[in-house]
Amino acid sequence: MPGRLIGLTGTSSVGKSTTARQLQLLLPEPYLVVGLDHFYDMFPQDWAGHRRGPGPGFWQDVLTDDDGKPRIVTHYGVAGERLLSGMRAAVVALLDAGNNVILDEMPVDATIMPAWRKALAGYDVRWVALQAPLKVVEERELERHHGRHLGNARGHYGHGMDGPFDLVLDAATLTPTERATTIATL
Repeated sequence: MPGRLIGLTGTSSVGKSTTARQLQLLLPEPYLVVGLDHFYDMFPQDWAGHRRGPGPGFWQDVLTDDDGKPRIVTHYGVAGERLLSGMRAAVVALLDAGNNVILDEMPVDATIMPAWRKALAGYDVRWVALQAPLKVVEERELERHHGRHLGNARGHYGHGMDGPFDLVLDAATLTPTERATTIATL
């Protein structure tokens, strides 16, 4: 019997990873946490957008908005698309083997959530959107990264948030434990 998936989606620094860890503690069965960062870290550093820039892997444009704040936009080429496709296939394989999964997904563009929804059609999935005002996620990003990768939250803010979702939570007012407790009742 296939496993169950809880999909947490939202921008960088909104609280998906901390919510996932709390959720693992509350759920009566083991859930594996799978996220883009796990797969992105598999990519050879040289192909992950650091030196090569635009090409087959991943790369980021660091822009400055009118208010002077950084905004990072992530792009990917054919090798990056293969990695994203492989991630979806790996999650499906985990579910088919009977594993329960918490998906920690930060959609980098408008194609990510439709691809997940298509790959997971027919599975027991609960989609949870974590939202917070941009000011809140940028403050968290600053604390979290201490100057590294500032602008990731802004650059991906709102991507993939057009639903449908089984639950939408305000990550600015709820603690990770409160979010996890609410999600565990789905």
